[in-house]
Amino acid sequence: MNGHGGNTDDFGISGLIDFSSNINPFGPPDYALLAARESLALINRYPDARQTGIRRAFSAWLSVDVEKLVFGNGASDLIPAIFSALSPSRVIVTYPTFSEYEFRARSIGLPVLGVPSDPMREFDFDINGIEKILSRGDLLVMCQPNNPTGAAWKEEDISRLSEACDRVGGYLLADECFINLSHPPLPSCIPLTERRNTVVLRAVTKDFSAPGLRVGFAISHPDVARGIRENLQTWPLNCAGEAFAAACAGSPEPFLETSARKIAALREKLFLGLRGLGFVPNAGRANFLLVRSDLESAERIFERALKCSVLIRKCGNFPILDGRYFRVAVKLARDNASLLSVLASLVDN
Repeated sequence: MNGHGGNTDDFGISGLIDFSSNINPFGPPDYALLAARESLALINRYPDARQTGIRRAFSAWLSVDVEKLVFGNGASDLIPAIFSALSPSRVIVTYPTFSEYEFRARSIGLPVLGVPSDPMREFDFDINGIEKILSRGDLLVMCQPNNPTGAAWKEEDISRLSEACDRVGGYLLADECFINLSHPPLPSCIPLTERRNTVVLRAVTKDFSAPGLRVGFAISHPDVARGIRENLQTWPLNCAGEAFAAACAGSPEPFLETSARKIAALREKLFLGLRGLGFVPNAGRANFLLVRSDLESAERIFERALKCSVLIRKCGNFPILDGRYFRVAVKLARDNASLLSVLASLVDN
């Protein structure tokens, strides 16, 4: 599955219910779709390379300086550009976490150090261990909440590690691609971007359920933002994606808050349903659940679920996870019920 979920075209199954990708199940909003459709009248023009309109829209929404914003073709597009702008000597990640950070770092010759989280404590982070190994030039990647575990960083831990990065001359990259779909709300690192060593990364199209449009953005000190922009292609956004994202920024609420509250309720019900079937779901704070199966392998569950037109995400390729783990998105109630029904039939057989 190319190391990620969402590759539904690989299977050629009609009516496939995709639990492998973590997208807001309540979108996309009609007003943003309308903006994207109307933008097609502009396809005979190049997009604005300066990203003036979309930066103004997000500046107003997030109350940040327009010069701190830079947009890319999805959040993943920005990762190598951030690495190039900061020029770290090493990348530190918490295992298990989103694989693109390690993959992109190693592809450009950056060493990567993974600090394991504790599966016996709901994959809580090893704050002491991270603080001890931080050194000058290190880039610490902090996913809030973490993927695939759903574990969240506490505000005091963010402050402590941010201060540690400052103290040793390191950098902090806060991946907040799922933060708007978490409830209760989680602390953000956006206030820390006044410092030159801190970057926040977000994904518009996860929040508003349009991953096919590929819109992500970074928030950082203006000098760093310019460096990120210089390492992207000249026109990273298309007109439809830009119009869609700007419309979302113009009216983010009550859509996001309502979505996050509903997702939290659905997550709790799905968590209990999985546990009732004998699985061990991790009590995360995101719009997905990491699940351990002590009944049979995740590979076997994946294969049998696929025959029932349900796609889950095997997690054996995440460091420190083994073949017992899989991840499922939190979807609409009827889809979650279908997942539980399929898994119940596997348990019974």
